[in-house]
Amino acid sequence: MSLVYLLASLPMLAYGQAPKVTAEAFAEACASALPAADAAAAALLARGGAEPCGHPAVRRWRDLEAAIDAAVGRRRLARRGGRGAEAFAPPESAACPVWLTRLVDAAFESAGDPLAREEALDRARWAAADELGGFDPLAKGQVFAYAARLRLAWRRAALDAARGRERLEAALPKQTL
Repeated sequence: MSLVYLLASLPMLAYGQAPKVTAEAFAEACASALPAADAAAAALLARGGAEPCGHPAVRRWRDLEAAIDAAVGRRRLARRGGRGAEAFAPPESAACPVWLTRLVDAAFESAGDPLAREEALDRARWAAADELGGFDPLAKGQVFAYAARLRLAWRRAALDAARGRERLEAALPKQTL
């Protein structure tokens, strides 16, 4: 299978909708169309694994996520009037694009409730996947961008308000009267 065929055969991903492909099926398709290192990197991005990987696309995605997390940490610290924002500096390899920092800032400024803020941050992550794709719509970078979005789409699809409330209540200390 060729790269162009792989890209053409992947089902469209839409933010907020459950994907029509699993991470496993995506990994199998990548294995037949990409060199082994690229296929392994795409599979890792799709399933969200944390194991070490030196592939440039995985490093770039992890750098982008670290930059988003650092921007979130700085905003939360600033909201509490805390000092030490330098502790939330992204790694040197994670140059955070200005537009991405602005998306994080907008998420904190416009979203009053935590759920809406998390949705805005996920939209920022969704947009950040474009950094992996590059400008050529038929380049292998598009496969890595798809993989990152696939993981985000499955994570969003797995969100359940009732289960989240149960986990929150379990985490809160019990009050005794």
